[in-house]
Amino acid sequence: MKKSVQSSLMAAALLLSFTSISVNAQTVSPDTSRNARTQSFSGTVTYDGSGAGTGGSEGTYVGYNAGAVNTEAKNSFFGAYSGPVNTTGKLNTFAGAYSGFSNTTGSSNTFVGYHAGYTTTTGGFNTFIGNLSGKFNSTGFWNVFMGLQAGYNNTTGNSNLFLGNNAGFSNTTGESNVALGINAGSGNVTGSNNIFIGTAAGSAETGSNKLYISNSNTPNPLIKGDFANSTLVFNGKVGVSTSTFPTTVGTADVSAYKLFVKGGILTDEVRVRTGWADYVFQHGYKLKGILEVEKYIQENGHLPNVPSAKTVEEEGLSLGEIAKIQQEKIEELTLYLIEQNKKLQDLQQQFDEFKRATERPVEKK
Repeated sequence: MKKSVQSSLMAAALLLSFTSISVNAQTVSPDTSRNARTQSFSGTVTYDGSGAGTGGSEGTYVGYNAGAVNTEAKNSFFGAYSGPVNTTGKLNTFAGAYSGFSNTTGSSNTFVGYHAGYTTTTGGFNTFIGNLSGKFNSTGFWNVFMGLQAGYNNTTGNSNLFLGNNAGFSNTTGESNVALGINAGSGNVTGSNNIFIGTAAGSAETGSNKLYISNSNTPNPLIKGDFANSTLVFNGKVGVSTSTFPTTVGTADVSAYKLFVKGGILTDEVRVRTGWADYVFQHGYKLKGILEVEKYIQENGHLPNVPSAKTVEEEGLSLGEIAKIQQEKIEELTLYLIEQNKKLQDLQQQFDEFKRATERPVEKK
């Protein structure tokens, strides 16, 4: 019984709440105490606020002079002076005081925030979210600015993505830029096709086709690239299939090394820039005698100045250094061959002289 009474009271309350509304899109009585107007008719236009627009179909205008002169369909303007001069622009959503303030014919824009898209006139398909975001955009298309003053100075630039307070702040005409992070790319004015990721990343960069991944405004970010020249720079250590960066290998210090690869490297060519072994041919080089080399090998099991197998196993080897050592041994071998050749020539000469002497005819007495 108690539930039945409650249900009846609720039904009565709902009935009373709709008494001023008639079905089939009839007029809803205005609330004159708020100096506001609310009207609904076929096509559905809702407006609320002194000077709020009434034109166009399927529109909603809420706020002082919101959509004041609009004539096009499917616009929603919320906030004082939001879209006040929009005429034939359609499919726009402006929310915030002075949002879309200058828009006249631009369509499919979404501006949310105080002064968001303030200067946009004919630009379309833009999304600006945040106070003062895209404030000076006039004719730019296909931009997405999110954050306080994101894309603030953009005027005619197209297809930019700026996420973060002040991201892309100074951009005016640059196109196809991506700036993610507070102040990311904030100093770039006319550059295009840039990617800035991280707080203040690339904020001092003014060119085009650049890549910055950083958490500061350093000119030498952790990752820096140039799309025009297909270059990529890592300002730090790089590990492939490993997150461990050893500082020593055996007793060798490798803490300054920048690239660590686990699993091996397959390449067509390796170029190493290092010193070379031409000193072997310089005057004054002390070439060990062959007997001295033989003795060294017998005592140590490897050539002089060449690392032992044990050392290589424990500490690895430097390609540049080992290449120089091998060249040293090749040049030393060349000197040994030259020396042996001289000795052979001397022996050959002695043999020839002996042969001539023994082949002379014996004189008859």
